[in-house]
Amino acid sequence: MAIFNCSPCGKITTVLAVACAVLLSANVVRTDDAKKADAAKQEKLDVAAVKSLKAPSFVVPKTGGIRMILIKPGTFTMGSPPSEVGRGDDETQHKVTISKPFYMAETETTHAQYLPIMRPNFRPILVGRGRYGYSVPELHQGGSFLTIERQRRDLSRRAMDGMTWEDAVRFGKKVTAIERAAGRLPKGYVYRLPTEAEWEYACRAGTTGPFNVKADKMLLFAVCGGFAGCNGDRFFLPPPSHGDTPQEVAGARTPNAWGLYDMHGNLYEWCHDWYGPYPKGPVTDPVGPAEPGKPKRRVARGGCFLSGQAAQYLPDVPGVAVRYLRSASRNCFRYDHQMRINGVRLVLAPEIK
Repeated sequence: MAIFNCSPCGKITTVLAVACAVLLSANVVRTDDAKKADAAKQEKLDVAAVKSLKAPSFVVPKTGGIRMILIKPGTFTMGSPPSEVGRGDDETQHKVTISKPFYMAETETTHAQYLPIMRPNFRPILVGRGRYGYSVPELHQGGSFLTIERQRRDLSRRAMDGMTWEDAVRFGKKVTAIERAAGRLPKGYVYRLPTEAEWEYACRAGTTGPFNVKADKMLLFAVCGGFAGCNGDRFFLPPPSHGDTPQEVAGARTPNAWGLYDMHGNLYEWCHDWYGPYPKGPVTDPVGPAEPGKPKRRVARGGCFLSGQAAQYLPDVPGVAVRYLRSASRNCFRYDHQMRINGVRLVLAPEIK
């Protein structure tokens, strides 16, 4: 469409000026509408492709924008070699085969994705009145430890913290129920927590080293006083000015080869498995031990925004800064405890009976 030259330097009448303004406004509206239409077209869900596990990625409808990335099956070496700096004794290397494709969320679940589904009636009550700024009414409602931040910033894109393992499981079940009712689930697949093997396979994305992107440990931790901070690769980012809190997600750090963000740091991500020793030989689609190796402990992977700070207090201990941030790092927590360092990243994967 032709646009009038409405330069203020030209002598035009008031009528023409108004006409030009209207035309320019209409053009802007049409341009914005066109952009929105293009975006909507790109985000249009191809249900058949999802159900046949052929869609490279898709956004789950009515979930606040949870984007799922296709992870193709394959075999990898789980665990770490004895020579890896920061290695734990529970990281015995063994071959694992993931026999079926699955989808994993591009980012950790955010406030905007979790609260409307799990806590639609959540209302902050005594924000900031409790110890360290946390308030019991918010936590008892299943809210975030970051509720105090609602007065200062938009939390919608922040990773949702403070959920128990049980909360995370229920979240997957609710999304499953929504998608099953809509007829959008692949046969035999559900939204759930990843198994520990699925998590590490997706995290590594074909890499075999400590991290899933190229990163210099000295650069990672020396720049910010010995704990997880910042570097030129945007691998880690420093915590916000108001205390230690999870970072914004969806593009805040360098993604791995699958296109997954924040697999190192930000929040620990709950996994399906009980915590226990690894199998000694090759396995296919493992789901963890039948009983916990430690009472009530479920696996959590990826480390968190506090993981590297041990280097401030134990500067002479080799690898302490990366102990829980590596691809092979393992940790575990009581499944019924709320902690500000725990979150979730759902997978759409074969149901575990």
